Amino acid sequence: MGRVLALAAALLLAACQEAPVAQAPAPVAPASRAMAEGDALMAKADYIGAVEKYRQAADLDPDKVRPRFALGTAYSFLDKRPEAIAQFRWVLARADAGSTEYKEAHRWLARVGALPVTPTAADMRPSSPFPPDPSSLGRLVGKTEWPEVTPQRRLITGSLSLMGDEPVTHDVKRTRAFRLGDGYEFRDVPAGRYRVVAVIDETTVWDEKVTVEAGKDTNFVLSQSTSPVPVEKFRPAATAAADGTATESRPQ
Repeated sequence: MGRVLALAAALLLAACQEAPVAQAPAPVAPASRAMAEGDALMAKADYIGAVEKYRQAADLDPDKVRPRFALGTAYSFLDKRPEAIAQFRWVLARADAGSTEYKEAHRWLARVGALPVTPTAADMRPSSPFPPDPSSLGRLVGKTEWPEVTPQRRLITGSLSLMGDEPVTHDVKRTRAFRLGDGYEFRDVPAGRYRVVAVIDETTVWDEKVTVEAGKDTNFVLSQSTSPVPVEKFRPAATAAADGTATESRPQ
């Protein structure tokens, strides 16, 4: 009888010393897992990998705003502007106007001059059935120049607008994004007088007048010497610091 009690006690002690059975972790939704993996890759500056993970999350949860916003952000870091614009416009169309995603998407689109345009009554009028005579059109080409600033050294973006400046061109208004230190182009422009207005972060950098000639390329350079903005505004931070004129650097 004593041996039986001893054996029972030994078995009981062994059972008490066994490791407790670990509980299985709660399952994680595939979309949430893809988002977490994308966030980790973004933190490592692996934007290409992040794009793939965020795209997976958007495909798995197509109505959620956050995957689309994250995907647009990753595209913006890769300088894939058309792709980023598409994602951020999707966010504007579906996100709550008070959300961080909406506000940040709106800010980025405004900065690059890519906010969606709401059609006006004039835009809804039937267009003329007769296309413009190609011989009456010209092309405006040029470059924006700023000392020591190129897209490769420091990416600074804004919106560039071409606006009619006389009755015959009054209805012409075109806006496109541009990169400071890079070229620009407006095609199929009706001949006449125009204003070229460049805005970066709500600052008017240029407001110049130009005449586009029919059937020709009109070359028009926007240089810092004709801008009301001081040269230090967009100089590279290292150069400005060396000169003692450092300016605040903003994320691109």
